[in-house]
Amino acid sequence: MNNATVTIGSVGEAVAYFRETLRAHPEQDGRLLPNYLIEGKAREYPLFSLNHLNDPGDMYQPEGEPESPVVEAGSNTEGKLAQRIVDMLIPLRMLNPVGGSFGLGQGTGTLVTAFGIPLDAEAQNTPAFTLPLSEVLSQPVPDPETAGLMPRMKEEIALLREQVPAGEFTIGFPDLQGPFNLAMSITGEEALYSPYEEPELFAELLERITTFWIATRKILLREIGEEYLSPYERKAPLIAECSCNLISRETYEEHVLPHDRRIAEEFGAVRIHPCSGKHVFHATLENLPNVIYTEAGWIDKTVRPPILVDEALAALDGKPIILAIGQELPEGHEEETIRRDFEYYRQHPRLSFCYTGMHWRKKDRSRIRDLHRRVDDFWQKNLA
Repeated sequence: MNNATVTIGSVGEAVAYFRETLRAHPEQDGRLLPNYLIEGKAREYPLFSLNHLNDPGDMYQPEGEPESPVVEAGSNTEGKLAQRIVDMLIPLRMLNPVGGSFGLGQGTGTLVTAFGIPLDAEAQNTPAFTLPLSEVLSQPVPDPETAGLMPRMKEEIALLREQVPAGEFTIGFPDLQGPFNLAMSITGEEALYSPYEEPELFAELLERITTFWIATRKILLREIGEEYLSPYERKAPLIAECSCNLISRETYEEHVLPHDRRIAEEFGAVRIHPCSGKHVFHATLENLPNVIYTEAGWIDKTVRPPILVDEALAALDGKPIILAIGQELPEGHEEETIRRDFEYYRQHPRLSFCYTGMHWRKKDRSRIRDLHRRVDDFWQKNLA
C-alpha cells in the first residue's frame, strides 16, 4: 500500500500483495474481528473505523497519502478481480481495518429485481419504480434459483471460488434487507397503510417475500460454501429493519415480527440492523429468539429517536450479544466520544466501533488519521 512503484500483473500477485500488506499491519486486519466478537475474546487492537462524510461535491485532492500499486493485469475478468483485491486495501489510507470480503449483488435493491423491478444505476441502484400490492400478488412467485440477479451472483461466486484462496478471503452475502424493507422497496408507501386497510393482502405479501428470502439465503449458503463464508454468516442471517422506523412498535409486533421470527427460527439465530431506531432495537431484542448481534449509536437526523450506547448495553444486560457501535461524532467532542465507547469494552468485550464525522471532508483526512493514532494508542495503553 505504500509503494506506488509496485506493479500487479495477475490475481496471484494481487493475493500475495494483499497477504503481505496485512501481515505487516496486524492492527488493521479486520478479518480477525468477527471471531473475537463471536467468542467474546479480548483483542489486542480496537480494529475500528473512523471516516469523513463522502460528499459528491467535495473535489479536494488529498496529498501525501500512500498510493496503491499499479494493476496491469488487463481489463478481462481476471484483471478486474486483481484490481478488486488491491482496492480492498484502500481503507489502510485512513488507518481503518480491512475485511477481505468480496461483495455480491447491487446494494439494497438486489432482491427487488426478482420481483420484476429494475434498478436505477443513476440513483445508486435503487428501485426504478414501485408496483401496486395487488399487481405484485397477481404475478407468479419468483423462482429464487433464477430470478433477478441470482444467475449473475452464481457466476461471480464460481469465479471467486476458482481464483481466490479460502481462509484469506470470504465471499460476502449481498444486502438481503429484511421482509418489511423489501415490502417498502417493492410497493412504496402502500406498505405503510396496507397493514390497516388490507391486512390479509399485506400478510400475503410478507409471507411471499419471507419465503423467497429464506430460499435465497439457502441458495447462497450452498453456492458460497462453508469455507468461504464469513464467521457472521456461518452463525446467523442479518435482517435490516430500516423501514420499521417508519411504523410504530405495535405495528411492527403485529404485522412484521411474525415474519422476522420465522427467519430467526429457520436459521437458529439472527442478526439485526435496527438502523439506529430505539423502538426497533427494543422490539427485536425482546421478541426475536436468539439475537446474536445488534447495533446502537447516536445519529443526529433520524426519523425516530436513536438508541444510544449506554441504553443498549443496559438492555443487553451482560448477554453474549455483539453490539456494533455506529455513531456520528459531535464536532469538538470526537476523541472523548470514542474513548468513552472504548471504556464500555471493559464490561462488554463484544463491541465493535465505527464512526463518521459528518462535519469532516477530504481536507480533514490528515487530522482524522492523527485522531485515529491517538485513540489507537489509548487502547494499547489502557485496554489491550
